[in-house]
Amino acid sequence: MKTASVVLGAVCAVALAAPAQSNPVYDLSSGLGLEASRVQFQNTLYDGYSALSVERDDSIDLLDAEHFNKKARQASRGANVLPDNVLDRVLLEEDVPDLAAGWSRLRNVFDRGARSSAPVDVAQAQVAFDCWMEAAEGTNPDYGRRSKSAQREEDVSRCRGEFETAIARAEAAAGFSLTPFRKPKMSAMKMPAPAPAPAPQMAEAPKPFIVLFAFDSAAIDGAANRVIDDAVATAERLGITDFSVTGHTDRAGAEEYNLALSLQRADAVRDALVARGVKATGISVAGRGEAETAVPTADGVRERANRRVEIILL
Repeated sequence: MKTASVVLGAVCAVALAAPAQSNPVYDLSSGLGLEASRVQFQNTLYDGYSALSVERDDSIDLLDAEHFNKKARQASRGANVLPDNVLDRVLLEEDVPDLAAGWSRLRNVFDRGARSSAPVDVAQAQVAFDCWMEAAEGTNPDYGRRSKSAQREEDVSRCRGEFETAIARAEAAAGFSLTPFRKPKMSAMKMPAPAPAPAPQMAEAPKPFIVLFAFDSAAIDGAANRVIDDAVATAERLGITDFSVTGHTDRAGAEEYNLALSLQRADAVRDALVARGVKATGISVAGRGEAETAVPTADGVRERANRRVEIILL
């Protein structure tokens, strides 16, 4: 049975024995040495994520090295690069409240426009937050990472300290009071909670749009184009400008190959959205490989419903 591979905030449970340079499947360097954008916030993100990618490559953590390399590449081209979501990592229960609080602090300074008023501080806080959360995931014995927990504990302490320093400067620049920050309720992070009483139904909630692919292909056919047209038309009608694009595969083929294929499918849909007038900075792209099948199957089984890209209007 294969273990699940997740990118962009993703769960990693792969044990690798060879160094990064010997495995051509992982994209560990395409984001390095690029000419970053002229926006200071994105320049600082680029520098931070590039350094994180190299650091994880050196420790033979290839999936996270590829993840941070992709975020560096997106920052270099001026894309809207967001911090990883707490719910996308396999964390110990006791670590979640502090990370949820950090995530909320980042979103608060974003909402106050601090990416413009304090771009370096906010970008450093975002990179340090992603570093902190990725390191915290490695301390979970159920996660299966090769790195020793002792080293991960050191990484948690270092990255968290860098986050606390940078976010405090960003909050000061954004005009927050010096009152100690209160951790948000877990419901603010959409954490699991008892089902609430039925609420009045919204007039319309954007649905996920599912783009299907042929076997071993990232080509967009006529049916796929119609789904993308529908997604763009719905976004225009609702005044939505941000899209989440996530690629998936079925369970036929090698896990590493499927991870790369899922990203190719997501990139193909992203390019189709841009061709229809959607701003590239409003599109976040991720690949899940065969980790999150829509239809559960045994390993090696071809299933069309799993060969998909999910478009979510944010």
